[in-house]
Amino acid sequence: MSFVDYRLLDQKIGEIANSSQLNILFFINPQNLEEQRELFFKELKDGNEYNPIFRYPSKNPLYSYFSMKPTFETYKNELKELLSNLGTDSLGILCENKVLDLIEGLELAKSVGTPNFSENSKQFFGAVDKKLLNDAKAVLNAPEKKVDLKKVSFDEAINIIKNFFKKNKLNYTIELRESSISTFSINPLQKVLYINKKISFDENMVKRLIAHEIETHAYRYENGLLQPYSILAQGTSKLYLETDEGLAVNIEKLKNLHIDSQLRTYAGRVLAIDYASKKSFYETFSKLREHFSDDESFNLTLRAKRGTFKTSEPGAFTKDILYFKGMSLVEDFLKDHPLESLYYGRYSTDEYSLVRGVEGLKKPFYMPKFS
Repeated sequence: MSFVDYRLLDQKIGEIANSSQLNILFFINPQNLEEQRELFFKELKDGNEYNPIFRYPSKNPLYSYFSMKPTFETYKNELKELLSNLGTDSLGILCENKVLDLIEGLELAKSVGTPNFSENSKQFFGAVDKKLLNDAKAVLNAPEKKVDLKKVSFDEAINIIKNFFKKNKLNYTIELRESSISTFSINPLQKVLYINKKISFDENMVKRLIAHEIETHAYRYENGLLQPYSILAQGTSKLYLETDEGLAVNIEKLKNLHIDSQLRTYAGRVLAIDYASKKSFYETFSKLREHFSDDESFNLTLRAKRGTFKTSEPGAFTKDILYFKGMSLVEDFLKDHPLESLYYGRYSTDEYSLVRGVEGLKKPFYMPKFS
């Protein structure tokens, strides 16, 4: 077999993987969200059925995207060329999985706002199956546990998070957003934690944020940077996302945080996706009102319908099934493996044996603390 220069290969895969053209979450967040949210609730108040008409960043033939260089096709051709240079050892298999998923991810990003988007999303992230839906419904139909939690001022919460970064020598910044689909999220590559400036913090939410975004997502990324190949920081394949989110929920559980309300939200995302794949935005929203407030129902429906061609038609962005599905997946994995097994970088439970076969693998440095 010919010699494979994995370091050069790893570098090239990283350059393509880190391109903005693969940032699906950037492309699917509507540019006119607040305008459409206001219009939706105005029509709702007047007793009218309204399905939002979302506008997305330009990036495909419908929106004259190909003026940007390099184009999607250029990236796809480069990725296909990489496939011919792969070996058959553990690292070669991981790289092959990554390249194939990058090609599939390009197609998904290119199809945002087109009739193909929902089917591409289903192929990439998966769809709601009967067991997942029944498990989600069981959570939603169970009595909701109310917990009296101590409030924390916004400034105090920010200071706690900043001190956590400083204590653990993580050079991350915090960026506040006027409007965001997510309450908070982290971009380890850019080392930025995004927080919706409109949220109200309680003590438990601050701890959840740290456990979920930093001690899971950021720690796995940072440990991946310490490895001999950056693919372990980028994420070995699309499968790592399910494990990443499932691990985050399990870390919250292991820290005995009050996550009943959050579990209801994750279950609601499953229900929203299942319904959105068959119904309109308005019909999905109406279904979710059986379990959530109007604001929560809108946000859950928005997450399920963003990126689709027309919200008045069936179709869904299915990424949000990963939280609820990944929770059980990781819980089962940890019955037979120590927690450290998932902290060498960003990879799936199924890829752990391949990761262990990578030459020069280093022991995880960042690990969540339990007290």
